[in-house]
Amino acid sequence: MPPIFCVVSLGRGRGKTRLIEKLVAELSRAGVRVATIKHSMESVDLADKDSRRHLEAGAIETSIVSPSELITIRRSRASLEDAVSSLHVEADLILAEGFKVSPHPKILCAEDEREAEEMLKTLSNVRAIVLKSLGSAKGIAGIQVMSENDVLELVKRSVIEYWVELVPGLDCGRCRYGSCRGMSRAIRRGEATIRDCMARRALRARVSVDGEEIPLGPWPQQLLQNLLKAFISSLKLGENILENARSIVVEVRLRDGDPGDG
Repeated sequence: MPPIFCVVSLGRGRGKTRLIEKLVAELSRAGVRVATIKHSMESVDLADKDSRRHLEAGAIETSIVSPSELITIRRSRASLEDAVSSLHVEADLILAEGFKVSPHPKILCAEDEREAEEMLKTLSNVRAIVLKSLGSAKGIAGIQVMSENDVLELVKRSVIEYWVELVPGLDCGRCRYGSCRGMSRAIRRGEATIRDCMARRALRARVSVDGEEIPLGPWPQQLLQNLLKAFISSLKLGENILENARSIVVEVRLRDGDPGDG
């Protein structure tokens, strides 16, 4: 899972949205694929829209497709994790506005030092504090007070470490850095992104065990793809089921219990 940061505050007007806008703009220019999720205490306004009529008729999910947008609306009680799992893109970073009770790392936007101190009594895993009213404090309760540019560097470092973890370690020699160690060094210097990894660009199959990805070379990937295609074809579900398919997703549970357990 890519790094997730929750930008939180006591209420409106503390600069959460402005900070997220700055982070998205700057990181996007650096080649980082950013997804954002916003927590709202109010229902999405769909007045006079056909989509509301679909939901009121009983649809559990409806999508709106335009020439430039895909909007999906689901009727359910959902958490930040539910929203992350519903993303349709492969992001390098997820910025969430709100979600104060989430266990994920947080950036606290506060009016002043006193408000920040009060908020810290109920928050966990706060990595940085951004004050709207500039004060003299460099830290509050052991947490560093940062400028927006400092927060940008903090988040960027997390993305870089995430990218380095994704370097497969195959040393295929297909990229211009000669080895996976060379690729990792280039990423840390800001000279490359994970999309410069030729092995991942040619990825045909991916395997993970309890969320940890297992590096596969080109031959095991091709073998796994062929085995799955042959297995599905043997089920006689229809001759054309794989003709226009873009991907196959398989999940195997090795023991009974909830999929999210241990």
